[in-house]
Amino acid sequence: MQLRIKLKHAMKTSLGWFTHRYQLIIRNEKDLAEMSTISFNYAKLIIVGVITFIGLFSLGLLLSYTILAKWLNPAYLEQENEKKLIQLSSAIEKLNEETTQQAKFIKLIQSIIDGKEEPVYELEKVENTQEEVTDPLDQDISHQSAALTEADAYLRREFETTESTLSTPVYKVDHHLQELFFFTPVEGIITTAFNPTIEHYGIDIVAKENEPIKCIAEGVVLFASWDVEMGWVIAIQHSHNLISIYKHNAALFKKIGNFVQAGEVIAIMGNSGELSTGPHLHFEIWYQGNPVNPKDFITF
Repeated sequence: MQLRIKLKHAMKTSLGWFTHRYQLIIRNEKDLAEMSTISFNYAKLIIVGVITFIGLFSLGLLLSYTILAKWLNPAYLEQENEKKLIQLSSAIEKLNEETTQQAKFIKLIQSIIDGKEEPVYELEKVENTQEEVTDPLDQDISHQSAALTEADAYLRREFETTESTLSTPVYKVDHHLQELFFFTPVEGIITTAFNPTIEHYGIDIVAKENEPIKCIAEGVVLFASWDVEMGWVIAIQHSHNLISIYKHNAALFKKIGNFVQAGEVIAIMGNSGELSTGPHLHFEIWYQGNPVNPKDFITF
């Protein structure tokens, strides 16, 4: 009984200690005038202290992973350097691949401009049908020999037909390209037509010397430089994997990487290059790596 009374008394004392209110009075030192009064108890102090501790701890934890990480974490700089090295290594590999691809592409364009690149034709597929020679086991050897001789002759005829068909290149152009509008590069007379059999992959247009050369469609300048045989040459990459090439110019107005509008003047007609016999424009159009007849797209 006495123990229970003592416990109740202790609980009341403890609860009173937590809930008992106090006042903090701030007075002026000279005249002891009351300046401010703050009421509090121990329960409020404990709650405020706990909240303040949690807030400061969370803020410190956040800063340790962000701003203060470089000072608090000795391995922070090493980890960041490793991340940067990995990123730089990936970027260098990507740049090397892009540089390699660009070098191959520029080499291909240079070969096309020099007229030394064999065009990649899309050849028609010829389906070879071969008769099955089936001989029953009960046939004699002479019948088998006759059947094999006939099959061999048939295969020879098919091979000759296929060879003659593949010897002629077939130019396939998507129908939607026929619907596009292209500017005429220059007004003049066509003196040499498109003829891939003699490796003339464009047309020659004769006009007045120093006549402005216009771009047939908007695009980006892919090549603009001097060639010993072709003179001043400019090549422009258009949409739909189309490239237009202008050779034997007197001067070029655009550089590699320049964006060109359709109908914009890009060069002046001239007589440059060893293969030129007079003022004219040698104009080519390449579609997906194949030369096509410019007259199929443009009215001259």
